Amino acid sequence: MGTSGSSCCQYSKEAEAENSEVAVQSSRNNAEVPLPRHDVVPEPEEPAPASKQEEAAPATAQPPLPASRTRRGSILGESMDPSRIADFQKPVYEKDAKTRAFLEKVLKENDKMQVLIGHIKDTGLNDIVNAFFRKVVKKGDHIIRQGEDGDCLYIIASGTVDVFVNRSEAPANGGRVASLGDKACDLSEGALFGELALMYSAPRAATVIAASNEVVLWALEQKPFKMLVCGSSMAQTTLYEGWLADVPILKSLNRYELSRLSDLLDSTLYTEGEVIITQGEVGDCFYILEDGECAAFIEGPSGEVMVKNYTQQGDYFGELALLNDEPRKATVRATGEGCSVAWLSKDDFFNLLGPIQELLKGHVAEYEQAIADLK
Repeated sequence: MGTSGSSCCQYSKEAEAENSEVAVQSSRNNAEVPLPRHDVVPEPEEPAPASKQEEAAPATAQPPLPASRTRRGSILGESMDPSRIADFQKPVYEKDAKTRAFLEKVLKENDKMQVLIGHIKDTGLNDIVNAFFRKVVKKGDHIIRQGEDGDCLYIIASGTVDVFVNRSEAPANGGRVASLGDKACDLSEGALFGELALMYSAPRAATVIAASNEVVLWALEQKPFKMLVCGSSMAQTTLYEGWLADVPILKSLNRYELSRLSDLLDSTLYTEGEVIITQGEVGDCFYILEDGECAAFIEGPSGEVMVKNYTQQGDYFGELALLNDEPRKATVRATGEGCSVAWLSKDDFFNLLGPIQELLKGHVAEYEQAIADLK
């Protein structure tokens, strides 16, 4: 990839009180352009807090907020009909492996996007990447216009754009502003902008214009994004609550605890022979088998010996190192055609699975006997 240096001007104190549309990450130093902070998920019942500048200045010095600055509601907080999600056809736009890796990297490294999609598993993220479509614009083309309704997020694949913010003019009749205003910064390859359109139902807060002869963009529309995020969360919760309730060791958990567990679990795929945990390492996660097969191996005087097979959905491992606060007693690797395991962090394990820790300790003898047989 080419360099991604985005040279942005310094924001004045007045500018810091404004909401910016642009979040930039430099692929060279992973530094974000200094942007004003805003609530990611605002509470509709509470008024927006005043900035320090607003508190310090007399009331008469404050101009009325333009129509585009009204309090925004999170689009993911809106109700969604499950049947609409079920009937939604996921868009798929072809991309090569390099492009997919590029888009995933930008999404994972952007703080605001992680607030929205950080909980989504690999399959859900793959669906979101599929939904990005390629768009090419020429020098001077307006990509987004301040004051207009936002419906798309953009990631720059190549080229440069200029960002303008008009801080003194209210949009006419709730539409776009008449003039560009001051240039705020320029963005290049790897920059992500327009994300507020996915987060809120709010007009654009800036105008973005193509600066180089050609700008290649990857765009994601609001509707598929919302459907995919809600659908992924719903499918994950339904899946986990369904089979988790059938795991014998978890039967003492109530519906609320199972729901919390399904929200906190992360999922990882492993290919045949890939190591999930390593004997002797510090334990930091608890694992539950979702699909496929894996096995536990212990290194003894005569070499490595398999001591346990995990073949049933709901089989679990990794609890001993957490319960006893000691290194892993075995190595667990994916077998057969590989496996998918759900995992829970050490802190969440103790916070959520307290009621079943005594049951888990009851299996310690099985591993101790297996180790003794190797000596």
